[in-house]
This record gives sequence, C-alpha cells and structure tokens, in this order.
Amino acid sequence: MNALKVAIKEKFLGVFTVKLDGPIDTYTHETFDHYVDKILKPSTKNIILDMQKVNYISSMGVGSLFKIRKFANQHAIKFLIAGLQPQVKKVLDTVQAMPAEAVFNHIKEMDEYLDELQKKSKEENP
Repeated sequence: MNALKVAIKEKFLGVFTVKLDGPIDTYTHETFDHYVDKILKPSTKNIILDMQKVNYISSMGVGSLFKIRKFANQHAIKFLIAGLQPQVKKVLDTVQAMPAEAVFNHIKEMDEYLDELQKKSKEENP
C-alpha cells in the first residue's frame, strides 16, 4: 500500500493549491478528503489540484474529485486540475469528472490562464 502525500498552500487569499504525491485510491482517498475538507468553505475562491505526481486513481479517488466539484459548483468556486499523467487523465475523461476547460497540462499553463482571467476582470471592473 502506497501513501498519499498532500500539501496545501494558500497562494493568495482564498486561492489554494493542493499538491498531491501518490495514488488516490481505496486506501488513500480518506487522507485526501481530510485535507481538502479544510479548504471546502464558501470563502474559498479557487482550488487548484497539482496532480503531476498522482500515478493512479480509483473510483474512490474519482468520488473525492466529484465531491470537490459539487461543492465548488454550489459555491461559485473555480476548481482546476493540472499535471495529469496520461493514465489518470484517461480515467477522468472516461467518467467525465472534469470539464475540459478546467484541466491543464501543467501549472505554468494554468497560471497563464489565471493571469489572463484576472487582467480581464480588472479591465471589466476598474
């Protein structure tokens, strides 16, 4: 059984990056849920999962992602995922766990997207 390491950083007020290392499966999804539950609150603006070191996800892990997505949708929180390994991306695509516009190849690509969103917001609301 492999352990899952979870590191959460608040990049900006209400913007959290969750860095994962290991599988999200039957044995580790409760660890994942435990950490993420701490940031599932209405004051959160963005949740970014950095999954570049997640090499496996089971149905229990997918269930955890659906829980985050549901909460995010109910509270107008942006939920984004970056760095999916091909086998994990295939699973998430198959079960349609995330909309395509919320999945990025790597953190840099996502940061560019978020920068552009903020610039656009400033222009629209000076």
